[in-house]
Amino acid sequence: MPQERRYTKYKQEEVYIQFLHYASVLKVQVITGTVVGYSVSLLRLDTSERLRAVILARSSDWYKFSLNYPLWDHGCNAVVCGTHDSCVNVPTLALDAMKWYGPKKMRDIFGPIDSESFDRARKSHYGHCMLIGALMCGREDARKKLQSMELSTCYRIEAEMRVLHTRRQGRPLVVGPDPLGDRANLSIVS
Repeated sequence: MPQERRYTKYKQEEVYIQFLHYASVLKVQVITGTVVGYSVSLLRLDTSERLRAVILARSSDWYKFSLNYPLWDHGCNAVVCGTHDSCVNVPTLALDAMKWYGPKKMRDIFGPIDSESFDRARKSHYGHCMLIGALMCGREDARKKLQSMELSTCYRIEAEMRVLHTRRQGRPLVVGPDPLGDRANLSIVS
């Protein structure tokens, strides 16, 4: 059995348990009675914003589970993930960094997309997921990076993006809208 790497370290169940354990440190409160499958409603204490979050092992799973598909009204407007290895168009809480990332923001561990260090990292699974996510979000720096690559690489990446823009086959990830809606009396899990 191969040794787990940085991008496979977390499982969805472990992320949810860790999220509940560190909720006070993360300045987040979970709203009672709002768990539907792998989605939960939460309240950010630093911004007083109420979010419907999906729990994922990696932020790149947003595309793997077709949560970016526009016709699927899943109601999730945030991601809580073990590691932020992509770029998604919703706020993302990465538990390995204990940090919130804004919409269309990526980790800067490899530097900007147009840097030489990112070009080397792009050939790893982690870097590839970051580039694909940036392209899926329509970031201009990622589009320029794609145009500077070999033609065969461009075709392969564009084919992968076409697949990610469609709804994946099989049973969907169990997520859903907030069962409580916008009720004024909210119970908070401590």
